[in-house]
Amino acid sequence: MVFQLPETLTLFTLLIPLYTEMHYRFKWFPFNRYFRQEPEIIADAPYRIEPGKKLPVLLLIKDAHQYPIRLHSVGISGSDTNGNLLEKQLDLELDINDYWWHKTVELETDNLLGDLTLNVTFDFSIRGYRRKRVNHNLPTSPEKPLIVHLAKDQLPGIDSGWRWGDLHFHTNLTEDQIEFGAPLDATQKAAEACGLSFVCLTDHSYDLDDKPGSWSETDPELQKWHNSRREVENLNEETNCILVPGEEVSAGNQLGKNIHTLLLNWPEFVPGSGDGAERWFQTSPEHQTAELVHNPADDSLAIAAHTRMHVPLLHKILLGRGLWELEDHHLANVAGFQLLNGSFDDDFEEALQLWIKSLLKGQKKYIYAGNDAHGNFNRFRQVKIPMLSVWDHTNQILGKCRTGIMLSENVSVKSILDALRQGRCVISDGPLMELKIETNEGKSYSLGGAINGDNIYISVECSSTSEYGNLDSFELFLGDLNHSQEKQIHQHKFKHETFSESDEIELDVSAVSGYLRGVLRSEESSGNPHYCYTNPIWINHPSD
Repeated sequence: MVFQLPETLTLFTLLIPLYTEMHYRFKWFPFNRYFRQEPEIIADAPYRIEPGKKLPVLLLIKDAHQYPIRLHSVGISGSDTNGNLLEKQLDLELDINDYWWHKTVELETDNLLGDLTLNVTFDFSIRGYRRKRVNHNLPTSPEKPLIVHLAKDQLPGIDSGWRWGDLHFHTNLTEDQIEFGAPLDATQKAAEACGLSFVCLTDHSYDLDDKPGSWSETDPELQKWHNSRREVENLNEETNCILVPGEEVSAGNQLGKNIHTLLLNWPEFVPGSGDGAERWFQTSPEHQTAELVHNPADDSLAIAAHTRMHVPLLHKILLGRGLWELEDHHLANVAGFQLLNGSFDDDFEEALQLWIKSLLKGQKKYIYAGNDAHGNFNRFRQVKIPMLSVWDHTNQILGKCRTGIMLSENVSVKSILDALRQGRCVISDGPLMELKIETNEGKSYSLGGAINGDNIYISVECSSTSEYGNLDSFELFLGDLNHSQEKQIHQHKFKHETFSESDEIELDVSAVSGYLRGVLRSEESSGNPHYCYTNPIWINHPSD
């Protein structure tokens, strides 16, 4: 048995947003403030559900093989914005002594409106003592209720062929000394109820090659990887939400630093443990990213993960982590970049500017959105200070930031990857902006398309819902490769409160070689903004 790493390094540098593993303690200093002689007990539910969908509530119990319990009952209670009540009592009387145990309870919400405040009470016995825990049993984290928005309207664009998904999500295949994710079937149910048509499964390669139930031993048989592929295939047989198999691989950038690439539907497992904290001071990547994506299969896709996400100083020093640099953006077989990772923050703005620089250098690359959620459907629960405290918030949860794809065919792994590869997609945390270009000859081009022409007509369709607020404004940007600059060519401020509006702009592009892209903003009555960024339509591009 090969131990992963000196414990201090593992615990203090690998803080990522999974459910909190509360049983690990230092051998030489066993203090752990959030340690409890109980299995981890967690209730979770989507942060929103589509109209007409049942509400799936996940009941998750982990490490009961160490701390067996008798689960007597689970009580689920809630009230909506108008005070209407939801009550469900499960009388179970189950002896639970498994490593993993979970159950998804689906509840009707037909008579409920607005925001549902939900509490889940676990009634169980352990070592002869009767106990109750509400929503979770993490000692230093407050028993905050789950808040589920009961959407009045579908996500924008559903009726016109748009499908929404989360490009970056980790499951319970990701597991270590301090955190773990959610089961595959529970993830699929939560995502479908949330309004997603696909979720890309991107567990770390250095977790996928572990022996089942072990944090420290590498499995030459790759049981976790193979078993998960079979499970995904079975779950995709009859569903409205496709799970796209994949992994997040650590490989070297142009400077030799570890950066992450999402390999979607890759036919073989790809190792990558440079920043996985598995070996003391051995942080050199097994592959360079350029080598990794050199020859992808036709039905596979490589995407740069969270390209400019802030890297803590300790991660840089001890794990050799870096960022996607401009030169890395130009790798031929990388389809594009996950700019949006849970929120429109400073990291997003920095990534956006780097993407624009790449476009102006003639690169045909696309943008995508995900959340890098690790088993969080409703609230983010994470170790805050190792061995001392846990915190929670509502960023980086399943489906909150989305990639929207335009599909004229059934949703499948192939059709999803084709749309992503061709740039027929937008990124958003709410509204939808559709761009089309028509030429004088009557030809029409949509996102990812390429035109050659002089006078064009730009068609703009904007939509939102009461959930994301009235439309506020949109902008159009024209990138000119001849002058290496991008400029705003049109800005529109919506004068009336509306959830839907269209516009048409005529433009002479006879002297332009470049691209057109758009940005839409909506705003809730509270002042909270939401955005949609489109991918480009290429105009007289030299590579066409």
